[in-house]
Amino acid sequence: MIEWEDKFSVGISEIDEEHKKLIDILNKAVFANEHNGNTVETLEILGNMIEYSRKHFSTEETYMLKFKFPDYQLHKNEHLDFTDKTIRNYRNFISGDYQIANEILEYLKQWLINHIQVTDKRYIDCFKKNGLI
Repeated sequence: MIEWEDKFSVGISEIDEEHKKLIDILNKAVFANEHNGNTVETLEILGNMIEYSRKHFSTEETYMLKFKFPDYQLHKNEHLDFTDKTIRNYRNFISGDYQIANEILEYLKQWLINHIQVTDKRYIDCFKKNGLI
C-alpha cells in the first residue's frame, strides 16, 4: 500500500489529484489481491488502473505539448512503456496466470512512485512558468 505524502506532490493541483487517484486505485488492487483473493475483483481494479492511467497520461502530455516541454518525447515513451507492460501483464492475468498478480502490483507500485518522484518532477518548472498551479 502507498500512502500519499507531500514528497509525491508536484505542486499542481490537477495532477496531484490524478496521482492520488492512481495511488487509490493501486491500493484497492493490492487490498483485493491480499485480502480477498478475488481474481475477478483484482482484474477489474487493474483494468480501471489502465483506463485511468491513460486519462492521466493524456493530461500530462497535453500540457507538455502546450508548454513545449523539451523532454516531452522521453516522458511520453515512459508512459507508453508503462501502458504496454501493464496491458501485457493484465492479459497474462486474464489468461489464468494468477501468480503474476503480485508481480504486476509490485511493478505498478515501484513504477508509480519512481515516475512521480523523479520523472514528473522534471516538468514542474515548465508547467508553473506557464501558469499552471
